[in-house]
Amino acid sequence: MGVRVNMDLWLVTLLNALVWGLLWALLALGLSVIYGTLRALNLAHGAFYMLGALLSWALTPTLSFWGAALVAPAIVGLVGVGLAWLLWGKREYDPLTALLLTFGIMLILQQLATIFLQATTGSLRHSVMSPLRWPIPVGDRFYEGYRLVVAAIAGVVLAGFWGIWSRTRWGCALRAVRDNRELARVVGVPVLWAQAGAFGVGAALAALAGALVGPITREVSPTMGVEVVLVSVLLAVAGGLGSLGGALAVAFFYSFAENLLTALADPMLARAGALLLIGLILLVRPQGLGGEDR
Repeated sequence: MGVRVNMDLWLVTLLNALVWGLLWALLALGLSVIYGTLRALNLAHGAFYMLGALLSWALTPTLSFWGAALVAPAIVGLVGVGLAWLLWGKREYDPLTALLLTFGIMLILQQLATIFLQATTGSLRHSVMSPLRWPIPVGDRFYEGYRLVVAAIAGVVLAGFWGIWSRTRWGCALRAVRDNRELARVVGVPVLWAQAGAFGVGAALAALAGALVGPITREVSPTMGVEVVLVSVLLAVAGGLGSLGGALAVAFFYSFAENLLTALADPMLARAGALLLIGLILLVRPQGLGGEDR
């Protein structure tokens, strides 16, 4: 009986690792796409994640959860395109200036979300109910079916983006801008549109993750993206900034490490241990898993 219980626990742990691995992959992939085209480490990524969750929660009474989860990333993606066009349309920034610029965007978006919630509800934290009642038996336990739906959606989106990145003209333009911006401009690639599109797609991926996470964490708030952006940046750097494959690999490694350690220790210690493992990757390979050798 004890062996059966342990097997059930480990199976649930592996399922959680898969679900969170796909969600972290959405976030890390978005950061890598933005960095690859703009050479900017986007600290506003967590705010886009928060906006996705908040807009999804706000639109659910009107559109249903699934409709809101579709519309919210589209809105945030358009906001991202507008911000990139406004801020990067006429000039380029050195990495430190770009970092501070996106940090300012994060603070502004968090403050706007705080004002909106205080004005409309008077509370900064709101509970989110799961849109799907579908308990799946896992041995003597039950697993929330909604999480598997989230995994399926995230997997389809990641596969779709990978196809666009590797097989379409727009993906080719993004890769060209990433590899050599000036040469891409010379051969006729619309660099500004590529950069704005990349920023919008990265923002939309973060917002989709936020919209899907709300019913898992059961809560939305203006500060929910703060910890997320710190972990996402670390994952993107460890994957090799601008490397999509590296970002995906490190996101899954982190998720499986954290969830497996959680089954053995306190969750806070498990997260610290997983982050330590990511730090070890950077010690061994400072340019990141998919970064170019120097």
